[in-house]
Amino acid sequence: MSALAYPGESTVFAGDRLALHVSTSQLLYRVAIFRIGRDIVHMTTTSARSGRSLPAGLPDVDWGWPPEYVSIPAAWSSGVYLALIIDGAEPVEPVKLAAADVDGRSDRALFVVRRHDVAASILYKLPLATYHAYNASGGGSIYNTSSFAPTLARTVVTMRRPGGGTGGDLSFPEAIDVYDLGTPREGFAHWDLPMIRWLEREGIAVEYCTDLDLHRDPLILHGYRLLVSAGHDEYWSAQMRRAVTSFVAQGGNVAFFCGNTSWWEIELTDNNAMSSVHPPVGHPRGGNWWRTEPENAMTGVSYRQGGGWWNGPREALGFTVQHPGHWVFDGLGLRAGDSFGAPERLVGYECDGAVLERGPDGFLRAAGTDGSPQDLAVLGVAWLGDGWQDRTAGAEANAVLGAFSNTGTVFTCGTTDWPRVLEAGEPVVAGVTRNVLARLVARGVRVLGPLPSRYGVVLAVAGAEATFQVAYDRPVSETTRFSWTFASQDGPAGPIPGGVTCTMRLPEAPGRFTVTVTVEDDDGQKSFGWSSASILSAAQAAQVDLLCQLRDLVIAASPSLKPTVEVGPGNRPFGDPNWDPVRDGLRTALSGEIFAEIEVRAGALAALAAHAAAFDATTSPTAIQ
Repeated sequence: MSALAYPGESTVFAGDRLALHVSTSQLLYRVAIFRIGRDIVHMTTTSARSGRSLPAGLPDVDWGWPPEYVSIPAAWSSGVYLALIIDGAEPVEPVKLAAADVDGRSDRALFVVRRHDVAASILYKLPLATYHAYNASGGGSIYNTSSFAPTLARTVVTMRRPGGGTGGDLSFPEAIDVYDLGTPREGFAHWDLPMIRWLEREGIAVEYCTDLDLHRDPLILHGYRLLVSAGHDEYWSAQMRRAVTSFVAQGGNVAFFCGNTSWWEIELTDNNAMSSVHPPVGHPRGGNWWRTEPENAMTGVSYRQGGGWWNGPREALGFTVQHPGHWVFDGLGLRAGDSFGAPERLVGYECDGAVLERGPDGFLRAAGTDGSPQDLAVLGVAWLGDGWQDRTAGAEANAVLGAFSNTGTVFTCGTTDWPRVLEAGEPVVAGVTRNVLARLVARGVRVLGPLPSRYGVVLAVAGAEATFQVAYDRPVSETTRFSWTFASQDGPAGPIPGGVTCTMRLPEAPGRFTVTVTVEDDDGQKSFGWSSASILSAAQAAQVDLLCQLRDLVIAASPSLKPTVEVGPGNRPFGDPNWDPVRDGLRTALSGEIFAEIEVRAGALAALAAHAAAFDATTSPTAIQ
């Protein structure tokens, strides 16, 4: 038979009823429901229902088919479920479904079951908005607009039509993924099912929602420690972004095992319509997040710095490792310069990167000029060659695997194909995934240091004593346990003693380090925090001292030049070629106290210059390629 169906709401709570809208030419039909995870489990088959053939709607308007209701037992677990429309005239027999049968153009509707009780620490979010952006049922999608033309106004598609992960028409049926021929790129089975199968086979407790749930109710994250997104999570609303950013700031964690993440900004309405300013790709006035609020502030990376490879075999790219002592690589035996994932084409088909520069330790770091956090730990890099499309960054286009901390931790793998390679068993990909999940099921906390700060900034100097402190906001008792580790360069992490603070002497050699802390209370509550930074050589530290003193001298000489005041006419720093000695220099009259302060600082500056001259700072740090 051939039927079309869609859920009235993509999420239903256990114990409630699913509203299913069905059109079929059969006189009778039944609904077989399966839970899709490690295994495909037949949950129930309904009694026969009267079929009716209903007219298809347009892509931008609720199709308005009448609902049939299916009761969802209260005992069902949270998960992804498939409603399969079958012939109701046949005898009722157990229905079997294989993994290859999850995707299809008809007879299917995908939905999520949630529970009111939170029993897991991890919440997995299905990218429903991305499914529907590519859903062409009714003759159009965000991309395939045969029934309406895209303009610089908002393009609207409805979620109340067949499709949305499976069971609908495709925007690009001709776009075949040569590395996974079993399913098209546009739905659940291609991107999310491999990740979900792996999670459940590993015995990792996970509960499920859709991004529509996150959009409507930011409090959905309450009670969870980690939000997971995988595959291709391209379309995000402002409400979704605010919910995730707030979650991280309050100690929640996010793992983006995906690429092309949060590229387009959308709006969602109460009647399940989605809209976006979505002219043809590449139009200079499209509704991309980076134009107003760069998505890399949330994810750490952006497709703007990466690229895509849509057709045929692609360049064999994996990630080149930086700072293998980081906790993400714990126990994997890697060294700086090692690479992984290239034979499996891990990088692609779409990937996200960041503007990178060489840090004082010779390793690549985020420049912070594109919205990526400056403290993003760049742990793996892949440079995209000329064959990649949408490579607006040119020769600087890249994919980045990394993480940053903002009380909670955000991890990103920077590529859509992480779930495919993970399920295939690539050992480093699997090891990184296990490390991320194991660490981020704990509540996030900040690690401050090394202390004391100098000139208002944190400096880690080779051979110097450094103190780190966990910003722990719970009562600390005598039995609260603090476990600190320190890892430098290629070396594995080793334990260091400490409580709320820990003090140690930094290695004599410059390089990259990561310090972590795990806190466990009497009630078993665990928290995890970390910090990663460069260890400066004595010569580099002297240069920083000199420049900071020079800056303080300039501000003392011209008090109006406060760092928080916007540079412009009448407020030009000394180093600005447009500095006007009359307009800028005489803006504030210098008093005797200020002259005295300048004299003191000039003396200190001269002493620092003599100190810095003792170092041979002509040799640049060794860089890895």
